[in-house]
Amino acid sequence: MVKVVRSLLFLACLLFSLCVKAEVTTLSTYKVATEADDVVTRVLFDAIAKEFSIHIEYVTYSNFDAILEAVAKGEADFAGNITYTEARAKRFSYSRPTNIEYTYLYAISDVSLRDASVIGVPHGTIYADLITENYPYITLIAYQGHEEAVALMRARRVDGVVDAINQLKPMLLEGVEATLLNDHISIKPVSIVSRKGTHIDELEKFSSFIHSEKVQKLLRHEITQYQFELRQTALRESIKTLPFDLDKPITIKFEPLYPYVVYQPDGSVNGLTADVVLRSCDILALNCQVISKPDESWESMYQEFIKGDFDVLAPFTISQKRQHFSHFPQPHYSPAAVMVKRLGYKTNVYSHVSQLISERIGVVKDDFFDQMLTRMLPLKDIHRYPSQTELLDAMLAKEVDYIPMDTAMLNHLLRQSELIPIEQDNAIGEFYHSQLSIGLVDNERGGLLAPYFSRAISMLDLEKIIATYDLRPDWRTALEYEIRLATQTQVLFVSVLVVALGITLYLYRQSNTDNLTGLRNRRALQVKYRNGFSKDLTILYLDINKFKKINDTYGHQSGDEVLKLIAAKIRRVWDGTGYRIGGDEFILLGYPSDEQLTLALKELRKLGAKDGLVGDVSNVTISVGVSRQRERFVSLQKGLHLADADMYNSKMRSKPVNTKQATACEAVGE
Repeated sequence: MVKVVRSLLFLACLLFSLCVKAEVTTLSTYKVATEADDVVTRVLFDAIAKEFSIHIEYVTYSNFDAILEAVAKGEADFAGNITYTEARAKRFSYSRPTNIEYTYLYAISDVSLRDASVIGVPHGTIYADLITENYPYITLIAYQGHEEAVALMRARRVDGVVDAINQLKPMLLEGVEATLLNDHISIKPVSIVSRKGTHIDELEKFSSFIHSEKVQKLLRHEITQYQFELRQTALRESIKTLPFDLDKPITIKFEPLYPYVVYQPDGSVNGLTADVVLRSCDILALNCQVISKPDESWESMYQEFIKGDFDVLAPFTISQKRQHFSHFPQPHYSPAAVMVKRLGYKTNVYSHVSQLISERIGVVKDDFFDQMLTRMLPLKDIHRYPSQTELLDAMLAKEVDYIPMDTAMLNHLLRQSELIPIEQDNAIGEFYHSQLSIGLVDNERGGLLAPYFSRAISMLDLEKIIATYDLRPDWRTALEYEIRLATQTQVLFVSVLVVALGITLYLYRQSNTDNLTGLRNRRALQVKYRNGFSKDLTILYLDINKFKKINDTYGHQSGDEVLKLIAAKIRRVWDGTGYRIGGDEFILLGYPSDEQLTLALKELRKLGAKDGLVGDVSNVTISVGVSRQRERFVSLQKGLHLADADMYNSKMRSKPVNTKQATACEAVGE
């Protein structure tokens, strides 16, 4: 039994593998020509393979010319990152531009295209034309392959070489510096190519996919990460060659100064400068240890650093005096210096720091501002405190009037939940922009490590780090917030107004509408015509004959139905306004023609069984009085009286209303 089960399992696995193999073999397979380390081509075609369920086989060639030749001969289906030229267009079919070619200036020493006189360019590429177009004075030397490029640089025959991102890895591992040139020369976009007349549909389909937001984000992220990892690897390999023990700890002391250094309750340290230092240590794979305590004063740390008791002091502002006992990597932040005073103290009195000769100025002992203000105010007696916290407390206690501060710290203090009554002296404004860096102790190891820290810092996203901690006022966002708040307030106001208006209209309608019939009521008539009727306005006065008998015989419900039916008929046959002014009395107003009036009167005089009355009511008659074509404007009371008189006569005669008689009656009444 066991053997049978094993046989069945083996057969199932065999069938499954055959199915998988069959499925793989049914996938479309394309060959893509590429150079080693051409990360852009691989990112794009890996995404294409996943999106369209195809198989990509990468074929590596030694140089760019070989790639083009392989595609032209049909040895490869596609190649990426190809710039369009008329000559190439005769041999290849191009997709729409897919991306830019990441292009670098590779050099052994720090150099830019503006300073260079001789530059190497790879043979057969567009770079020669681009450099000639942008820097016509530069002499160009063509080379073939990475080894020749490095040899040209080491022999000092060229100041540097310009090449694509696929050379980034070997160049960095050779200790060559790389500077991205896409902002310095007009790099043309590149495309995917195939042999002339082949894979036209695929080129269109692939390029449309590459243009999508998803692929463009993926490409940017992968290239950024690729560059970072290459630079990190190159730095770590290079630093291993330094003549000291890398396992020996790099001791660091941080001054507790927001936003640069923040000691957390769990013992960790972060902040603008702390993040820069610790991330640089990680990039360089150095054994860095923070040995400072949050309650240490700047004065004590500063004196210990000068004596060489530890390796790194941060944050440390670059100054000429400090360069005598410290090595400085490149600065990572440039804060603006301002003078801070108590809220409301001496507004618009001074315009420059040098004018503060009569004011009490406080500084942190031995910090950068101490040195600066001592130089700017040589005869001034400056008050010195061990820490920033004690300095701020001194100003709030009115021991000093002004203290120097950078804008990042001021913004932090002004954002605290407990409002601190301080402000920048705007009349003095920003009086200095310092260069903030880290200090490495003045010994051989510090001197060797400083340039490595510079290269590590250049790899960091400093803008993102600064934005995390230096929470400067975002006036655009604040303005947008104010506009949005104002808009919301306006919308709320309009909504309340609309609701209030709706309620007002509802109440107005309720107070001017007859609840039973839906016609307007006596109040509405009196409000609208309180000044009287014009001479051309036709007035009809309706009264139901024997309405009391209907209520008494058939009940008030039937009486109400009669009133509703009359109101419905009024709306149907009368082109004007109807009012119910009493129990069974209605007033109709309008400007009908003679023919319209005759038809309306005929319809309004009678409600028959066909109108669907409730109960046994089979016939209801209505008396109608008319007043029209008066000689002059009449009052409300007079107009109603004329129509009422004609209606009364109609009741008495029990016959249709004669329009001519009504007009004569009106004349007599007037």
